[in-house]
Amino acid sequence: MTLDAGNRHRGATLRRVAAIAVTTTRRTLLRPLNLLWLLIVPLFFGGVVASLFAPSDKPPRLAVVVEDQGPWVGPLLDGLSATPMNLQRLARDEAAARLHQGRERVVLLIPDGFSRSVEAGVPRLELWYAPRAEPGEEMARIRAVAAGLVTGTPAGPLSLVVEAPRPAAAAGDFALLRTVYGFYVMFSLVSLITQAAALHRERDLGTLSRSLVAGATYGEMVAGHALALFLLGLLQAAAMVGVTALGGAPWFAAGLPALVLALVAPLVAACGIALAVAGFTRTSRQINAAGSLVGTIAAMLGGAFWPLDVVPVSLQEVARLSPVYWALDGLREAFVFGGPGAAQWPAVATLVLMGVLAGTAGVLGLRRWAA
Repeated sequence: MTLDAGNRHRGATLRRVAAIAVTTTRRTLLRPLNLLWLLIVPLFFGGVVASLFAPSDKPPRLAVVVEDQGPWVGPLLDGLSATPMNLQRLARDEAAARLHQGRERVVLLIPDGFSRSVEAGVPRLELWYAPRAEPGEEMARIRAVAAGLVTGTPAGPLSLVVEAPRPAAAAGDFALLRTVYGFYVMFSLVSLITQAAALHRERDLGTLSRSLVAGATYGEMVAGHALALFLLGLLQAAAMVGVTALGGAPWFAAGLPALVLALVAPLVAACGIALAVAGFTRTSRQINAAGSLVGTIAAMLGGAFWPLDVVPVSLQEVARLSPVYWALDGLREAFVFGGPGAAQWPAVATLVLMGVLAGTAGVLGLRRWAA
């Protein structure tokens, strides 16, 4: 009898939480401005920014430091320019400083004695990479031109195919996916924080106290609103993936499990952060302002607006505090390294932990102002 009574009590609690979540979600979607902010604006901005980051026909840029005065330096530079590449000569100290500041991804050093190494049949060059930068197509071009100096065969224009380890999407496609996804995560964070103001509105309108009098506990109200945030986030994610997939975005190239992890983990973090902001603000106006501020800062730090390779190294380390950074890291592991797999789990676990910790703090804050 006691067990049956406990099961009935839990069932009634779950039904009340589900009813609160469905009611809150329906009420949110019936407002045209909410629908615009939740679905249409993120899709529009994601598409616009993705078009700006479309692959360019301009030749790749390469910074070069020349320390050799031998006869083979000119042919090397001419050969690299013909592949084609846009070369920029820098002094050694300037090149090192730009790498350290994150303003350069890679620098080619032509050391003293390079011409002698070509004549010996073993060309010797150095490539300097910025922190966390990985070898790219510049290495293939340099190898081809250097080999041509030894064999007497000019490399000329080169057609390169860039393949990542266990690739799930082409390099150009992933760049577009990353841009759209970064803006989606930012808008998801901002919109869910804004929608977390529903508890404040219910308190101001008196519906919160009426619900409590009707039999719902305060914990059920908070759980229902948290579930409503998650449902709104799922709807936003489904709309983003569906519309952009119809436009040709290869969201399913890495497989459905990898995509689900890349979408659900940031959503858990966003819901937790939304509850935290709601717990430490007092009015809807405050939470709206906080939503825009938190979402924008998290996106800027996390690399939603630009690749982190172009920012100073110190900011690259600070970026780890942003949920957007970990969301983009999880996407990269899925689509570049063929997830899901062990490489994707650190990002997923970090996002879930962020959501749990922030959500717990938010619930404690909400209980404080409700007391």
